[in-house]
Amino acid sequence: MNEETFYKTPDGQRIKILAEESYTFQITPEQSEWQCYMFGNRPGLTGIIYRPNKGKEPNWFVRWMMRVCFDCLWIKDKK
Repeated sequence: MNEETFYKTPDGQRIKILAEESYTFQITPEQSEWQCYMFGNRPGLTGIIYRPNKGKEPNWFVRWMMRVCFDCLWIKDKK
C-alpha cells in the first residue's frame, strides 16, 4: 500500500514523500548445544563465548585443534 504525503520545508518548498507499509519478520535459527569459551576463557569468567547454530558446530578434530592452538574450550550442555 503506497501513500503519497507532502512535506513542507522551512523555506516553503513542498517535497513528496512516498510511504510504504511493509513488515519484515526474521526467524532466528536454533542454537547448538555446544558453546566455545574462546582464547583462555573458562566457565564462570567474563570473556568471549561463541555458540554456533544447530548443525554448524565443528567436529571433534577442529575442536581439539582449537584447544591446542588457541586455548579454546568447547563444552556441550548437560541435558
